[in-house]
Amino acid sequence: MSSCRISTAAARLRLAALCGSSLGLAVLPAFAPAALAQDQGWAGGDDIVVTARKTSERLQDVPISVNAVSADQLRDRGAVDVKDVLRVVPGFSFSGVERGLGNYNIRGVSTVASSPTVGIYLDDISLVTIATTFSGAFDPVFFDVERLEVLKGPQGTLYGGSSMGGAIKYVSAKPDLTRIGGSTAAGLAFTAHGDPSYTAEGVINLPIVEDHLAIRGGLFYRHDGGYIDNVAGLDVQNSNYSSAASPDYVPLAQPSLSTRDKDDQNSANTYVGRLSLLWQPDPSWSITPALFYQDYRLRNPSQFFVNTPDLTSSYRLAQPTKDQAGIYSINVEKELPGVRLTSLTAYFDRKLRYERDYSFFIGGLVPPLFALDSYNLSLSRTKTFSQELRIASDTGPGARFTWVAGLFYSHQKDNLYQIVTTPGATPVIGTETGYLGDTTTVTDQYAAFGEANYEVIDGLTLTAGVRLFQIKQELDLLGDGPFNGGLTVVEDRRSNEKGVNPKLGVSYEVDRDHLVYASAAKGFRPGGPNRFKINEELCSADLSRLGLSSAPDAFESDNLWSYELGTKNQFAGNKVMLNGALFYTDWKKIQQQINLTNCGFAFTGNAGSAEIKGAEIEARFNLSDAFHVGGTATYTDAKIVSAAPGTAAQDGDTVQAVPKWMLSAYAAETLPVADRWELQLRAEYQYQGRARRQFGQVQAVTFSDGVAGTVPNLAEFRESYQVVNAFASLGDGDTTVRLYVNNLFDVSPFIDTDLGAGSDRSTTIRPRTVGVEVRRQF
Repeated sequence: MSSCRISTAAARLRLAALCGSSLGLAVLPAFAPAALAQDQGWAGGDDIVVTARKTSERLQDVPISVNAVSADQLRDRGAVDVKDVLRVVPGFSFSGVERGLGNYNIRGVSTVASSPTVGIYLDDISLVTIATTFSGAFDPVFFDVERLEVLKGPQGTLYGGSSMGGAIKYVSAKPDLTRIGGSTAAGLAFTAHGDPSYTAEGVINLPIVEDHLAIRGGLFYRHDGGYIDNVAGLDVQNSNYSSAASPDYVPLAQPSLSTRDKDDQNSANTYVGRLSLLWQPDPSWSITPALFYQDYRLRNPSQFFVNTPDLTSSYRLAQPTKDQAGIYSINVEKELPGVRLTSLTAYFDRKLRYERDYSFFIGGLVPPLFALDSYNLSLSRTKTFSQELRIASDTGPGARFTWVAGLFYSHQKDNLYQIVTTPGATPVIGTETGYLGDTTTVTDQYAAFGEANYEVIDGLTLTAGVRLFQIKQELDLLGDGPFNGGLTVVEDRRSNEKGVNPKLGVSYEVDRDHLVYASAAKGFRPGGPNRFKINEELCSADLSRLGLSSAPDAFESDNLWSYELGTKNQFAGNKVMLNGALFYTDWKKIQQQINLTNCGFAFTGNAGSAEIKGAEIEARFNLSDAFHVGGTATYTDAKIVSAAPGTAAQDGDTVQAVPKWMLSAYAAETLPVADRWELQLRAEYQYQGRARRQFGQVQAVTFSDGVAGTVPNLAEFRESYQVVNAFASLGDGDTTVRLYVNNLFDVSPFIDTDLGAGSDRSTTIRPRTVGVEVRRQF
């Protein structure tokens, strides 16, 4: 073993091919930086190899907070997308339950503004798009992936693009040059109070020229059964009005006038295709073109009325969503003496069609229009070209100085077209088109980045990194209609921001099982123009409450410094794992969406400054070779310390969508059954603490006698909730049968409650779902 002694974690990976299992690592195939060690599965996957720092490293050796969930762990949970696993990742939470409309936050760096704080990547390709009421984070489904990585803390050095809070990284399975193989799977699930769900998929890997050329492809289909019923003739409640005279407050309820009866209306279908090619002309080259296409079709949103029984609504019109995205890339790697060159070229094309029933919203703004049907159509199209060039040093045995440097460019064109029509409204507002908006935003990003590690003495490594960037934005806007305040034209509104994101770190590897690290990093997010023209007359009450006469045309950039002290440890021959971290973030000029609840509009403003203090811990105990327990705990105190004028935030308010406490726990056991067959059992407990939904302790109300006033904002907070899941897996290595129960006790917390758009409504997590999947590998 002494001949295999090496001093750095990076060098250990390169030597793993020579020393093999004596280092406890997988042997990495040539030019497979995303190669994954055999997952320890139910034991926690301690030898997963991750690429969080754009080089291959054992998870426990990475001196930053990273969580990785393997493909098997995703399957065991019956996970479809990232929302199904985030409650077991310390410090990771979200708002928005719909796929493609969500908003993620890590360690309290949360926002519902147009620029996300968490970057989303598929194989190092940025999937970040502008977020609006009609578009959120793109969510690839889990299909033919090796793992999911969640990087915490600012990732502005190596990743940039909206990664000031962290990054979510999907790592795809790669073609294998040496063997024919693949898998097929089919699943069926039943949801309480809803329709069944079912899924089917197939993946095949074919070497075309052994050791030189291989192709991998697959198809995936999933039907998610609905669980929200639309019932004709129910009452719709509008908390912005009172049916009683001042000062008595009784939320206004009136017949919805809906004639639609539709059971389980929020069903969805997802179609996915993946294709990738790996060509190695010789051992020094790796050329990988890849294609990913996803078509997601939701029949109706998962919103229910808060004033009606169970999970029901009473909308008048169908409200489908169609989210289509294609990701096309080519990754080229060339190994030269002492360095490795990488070129990643990608094109991301996303189309989102969003149709909604605006009858209650328009009827709330103009009561004489309540009896008429109002229809909203929003079309979003985002096209992004990106190019990254990297050069990295050799990380071979004995290398004390390692580095990576690169250049990045992206060009993104985003268009949002929205039209709201109310047939029959002309006698009241002079037109049937109440609002028309057409906004195009063009964003160019340029960056040069680098990160270096120097091992001063055995085990003690210093890290320094920097990203220099420039972001140029150009906006053109056309708005019209009475709800826009007439015709508005904005041409060639530009912004140009430059910035520097530095990073410093130090780590000490006591031995292979114990690592201590500290880091300081800066995150930055550009400002920009507001994409809507706010009708000052229609929104005068809301604006006045904020001390404004008009909404701002633009918002400023925000930035933060984050500091972390952490440790990663394994004891008793890997029978105990204990990782922990303390973090502090100083966040200036926070970008937040300011909701004008009485008129239904919103704008992005700078809500002030915040301090985030927190701690997280992750533990696993192997009580025997077959029985394991573990869990996570995260405490986050994220508060506004200097609220800005013109927003509803106040000093001492918690940052939106950030629970103070997040907890999870699990117990798992593996039992031999017969021959090669094993039964694996696992149960999980998850807790999300109370979190702020909106700034503002009060909401504006109009009483039946015409008096304007305020009442407590019942949507200010999302209450805490708990979820229990259970899984069982029976397999022999080739065939696996999985049984899972998600949301065992059928809890239905209110996640995204909205009392400001003419109908009081909310969303929840999927009710209790029992599913089975059969998978065969060949």
